[in-house]
Amino acid sequence: MLGCLVGALLPVVVGSSAAFTGSVTSSGLLGLVFTVRNLQLLRVTGEPSLPPAVLTTIFGGWFMLAPLLYTDVGFLATAGTQLAGTVISTFGLYVTVAGLADGPA
Repeated sequence: MLGCLVGALLPVVVGSSAAFTGSVTSSGLLGLVFTVRNLQLLRVTGEPSLPPAVLTTIFGGWFMLAPLLYTDVGFLATAGTQLAGTVISTFGLYVTVAGLADGPA
């Protein structure tokens, strides 16, 4: 959850380009929704939910890729967004693998 918040707010704080800020901030908020939903389902059922975990992993990948696609992003926005994306993807992929390992054979 923290990675999604950092990824969503960092471009706003450091003043990146409007296109980059809009794209990453909206993606961060959507990633936060999927992360919170997965946490909620984990608490209720005791098992990770695969769809939110996969979508969270995809958003983390987007955070790592987005600074490379936009111009005039800036160092802090690039480094922070990519770091947040790495954290998001790592935990999202872990939950995805855990969900696949616990699933039906």
